[in-house]
Amino acid sequence: MLLGENYGGVKKVAVVSRSPQFRRLFTSLLAGWKYSAAEGENAARLVFVERGLPLSATAERTIWLTPLPLMDEEALLIPISLTQLYKLLEEYFFPTPRRHIRIPLDLEVDLQFDGQWLNGRLVSLSDRGGRMTCPVALPNGASLFIEVRLGGRMERLPAEVIYCLPAGDSAGREQPQIGVVFKPEDVQFYGMLQRFIEKTCLESACKRAGIALNDPSVSWFDVVANPWENQR
Repeated sequence: MLLGENYGGVKKVAVVSRSPQFRRLFTSLLAGWKYSAAEGENAARLVFVERGLPLSATAERTIWLTPLPLMDEEALLIPISLTQLYKLLEEYFFPTPRRHIRIPLDLEVDLQFDGQWLNGRLVSLSDRGGRMTCPVALPNGASLFIEVRLGGRMERLPAEVIYCLPAGDSAGREQPQIGVVFKPEDVQFYGMLQRFIEKTCLESACKRAGIALNDPSVSWFDVVANPWENQR
C-alpha cells in the first residue's frame, strides 16, 4: 500500500509486487505526488500489479507492470517512465489533467529583463516552465532571460511571462511571483529538463523511503544518472 495523506478516498492507489523494496519505492514516489494509501487492494481505485501475480483486487482500474507489451490489457512497461506514469494518474483522477510533472525547488535565479538584472528564486519547475520570486512585478507577455544552475550545470534560458502574482497575496509571499514558459533555441532542452525532473522525483522518493540510489529497485524506473550527457 501507499504512504501518504488521507484524501477521503479520492486518490486511493495500491501497488502489488513480489519485491517489497520496489513497492516501498513506488509508494514513496506516488506519495510525493499526493496519492494516498488504500487500506487493502480492494479499497483502491487504481491498482498497479506486477505481471504474473494473481489479480485479486476489485479496483476500478488495474494497470499491469510488465517488461513486455500486452495486447489487450492496460500496462506500464518496465523500466517505468515517470512522465508516462504521472500522465496516467492525472488523466484518471482529474477532469483537467496536468501534462507535465512539477517539482518544488528553492534555487537562486538571475533574471535579465529590460536591460537590468534582478535576483529571484525558482520555487517550482516543469519541463516547460516554472514559477519564481521576483523583486518587481513583470507584465504578462514580457520577455526575459533566466540564469539558473540545474544539476550542476548553469543554464541561460529565454522565457516569457504568462502570469504575475502580487506580493502579499498569501502568507510568506513577500515578493511578487511570476510564472514563465521557456523558449529555448534548442528543443532538445525540453527532453533534458524532463529527465532532470524525473531524476529529481526518484531521488526524493529514495530519500523519503531510506533507499540507496544504487538499490536494485531503482532500476525498475526509467531514469538516467546524467540528463545532460550526450544531449548537446
